[in-house]
Amino acid sequence: MLLPSGDPGEMSGAASVKTRLLMVEDDARDAELALFKLERAGLDIDATTVDNEAAFRAALSNDRYDIIVSDFHLPSFTGAAALHIAQTLAPQTPFIVVSGMLGEERAVDMVRSGATDYVLKQRLERLPMVVTRALAEAQERSRRALAEARLSDRESYFSQLVETLRDFSVSSLNEVGVITSWNAASERIFGYSAVEVAGQTCDLFEVPDSTDISPRDEMQAATDAGSISSDRWLRRQDGTLFHAAIVTTAIVVDGKPRGYSRIVRDTTDARLAADLLVAAKEQAEIANRAKDRFLAVLSHELRSPLNAISAAVGILAFDGSLSEINRRSVELIQRNVRAEARLFDDLLDISRIVNDKLPITLDVVDLSTLLRNTADSFRPEALAAGITMRVAADTGVINVWADALRLQQILSNLLKNAIKFSSRGDRVDASLTVQGDEVQVRITDTGIGISESDFSRIFVAFEQGEEDPQRQRGGLGLGLAIADSLARQHRGRLSVSSPGIGRGSSFTLVLPVYDKQISELQDEASNVQQSQGNLRILLVEDSEDAAEMMNELLSLMGYECTVASRVSIAKRVLSQQDFDVLLCDMGLPDGDGIDVLKDFDMTLGQTAIAITGYGMQQDIQRSIAAGFSEHMTKPIDFDRLERALMSAKRIERRNLA
Repeated sequence: MLLPSGDPGEMSGAASVKTRLLMVEDDARDAELALFKLERAGLDIDATTVDNEAAFRAALSNDRYDIIVSDFHLPSFTGAAALHIAQTLAPQTPFIVVSGMLGEERAVDMVRSGATDYVLKQRLERLPMVVTRALAEAQERSRRALAEARLSDRESYFSQLVETLRDFSVSSLNEVGVITSWNAASERIFGYSAVEVAGQTCDLFEVPDSTDISPRDEMQAATDAGSISSDRWLRRQDGTLFHAAIVTTAIVVDGKPRGYSRIVRDTTDARLAADLLVAAKEQAEIANRAKDRFLAVLSHELRSPLNAISAAVGILAFDGSLSEINRRSVELIQRNVRAEARLFDDLLDISRIVNDKLPITLDVVDLSTLLRNTADSFRPEALAAGITMRVAADTGVINVWADALRLQQILSNLLKNAIKFSSRGDRVDASLTVQGDEVQVRITDTGIGISESDFSRIFVAFEQGEEDPQRQRGGLGLGLAIADSLARQHRGRLSVSSPGIGRGSSFTLVLPVYDKQISELQDEASNVQQSQGNLRILLVEDSEDAAEMMNELLSLMGYECTVASRVSIAKRVLSQQDFDVLLCDMGLPDGDGIDVLKDFDMTLGQTAIAITGYGMQQDIQRSIAAGFSEHMTKPIDFDRLERALMSAKRIERRNLA
């Protein structure tokens, strides 16, 4: 069944729809015979028969037909006239001439005049084949016309879209870089009309000696990579410069570049803003360095007279003949000299913390003894303020791995804060307890307390909680911020709690217990030393020189090392044997280090170390998030690598056969 009138794509498979045929025939028997031949051939025909010009015109004007079959000789008009009418009213409809007296020469003339085909009545068995072919050709023409119309619409749409882009210059270049199209935004951005740039190349807009890349370089790079992005300063027609983001894309036909599209966007505002930001950052860094120098000089200049005052007061303290009021005056001066000196220390410390330059020297420290001694140094100040101080610490030695001076600074800041925000009759308690592999120091007071809204800013520099003038107790608000930073530098944490205003507060310092840490490290070091030669490392590195040197070094360190240069090789090796450590480059020729990690079994506690030439924070976070134990940046710190390998676990071999 051939497709009837309508969109051939839409009507595909619609077998129940008939083919509409308009027959021009004055002999009813001939008409019936022709229809019989068509239906016998399997065509489902819906026929309309006319025998005069008026009826023929009316049929074509009022309805649509899939095909016209016309006799050549009619009483009132001819087949030639019918063809002419059909070409006027239904030019796309196939027209078949059927006649018993149509000579070969006249039949050819009819085809030349536009008839689709002809059939002699003596050979009417050809009619189904001719009709079928004519309908198929008509359908193909319809499909082609529809496709061309849609393509034209699409081209028109994209042409209008390109023209309406206000902020993007879109131009086309031929294979040698000559401009062949130029949208309205191009004229607005560059100042040149389409006529003015016709036949020109993009060198017209370049600023001499301003960049190492040229439009021709971009075209070559686009040919190689498909597309390339760049940014640089370009020149408008009026001579002014603007900063441009440029995307050049190769237009490839049959594997060969036939031209290029070039999109340019004016990014001057963003560039100037970025330049201002860089300048502001540089100014801020200069100001920060100046501030640090100022603080250092200020501290020195103010400490010098304070040192003299402190020495003089110390001399007075040795005078046993001082009256009670003079002795209390001496103690008051000493306390305030220490307080002023502490303010300078806090200012310098917070500056070092901000710049990540606060020095820390770690050693074994007895926290129990340090807490008692620090609390004892604050007893006179608490006693003078009418505050009771109690210390509940285990008498045994509790070691932590810490900088003794900095740890004492944490405890001092917490005790000073508790005394500062307490009043006569209040109590300050310091306690120390061990819970598992952690030790907790808790400083609790019954003072003014802290509102819940202040918890989030209690460890922020220059903050002092609720800003009630009656509660201002002096200081710069740096002590707790410094204590919090120092706690984190000791791999600990500092937290605060309070039942509310007027109900006191509690600060808790948590640190790892040294004894447990050192015993574990000693055990691991011992295990590594005992089985170091058997610790199996898979090194995945595509640089031949780097792989060779690292393999040699790891072997000298006593490790059993296997080298793979690609993801595929590493996966094959991992399928054949177990390894204790994966030392893997993240950028490999055939994939990513994460691809290797997926095949590295870490269920027994194996170690996986990522190596990259990139040290940005996002690179580190990506490798750690993927499951790597550590991230090291090239060139590798081998002392750090050795420490990591020393702590790696030796895993019993499995039978992978």
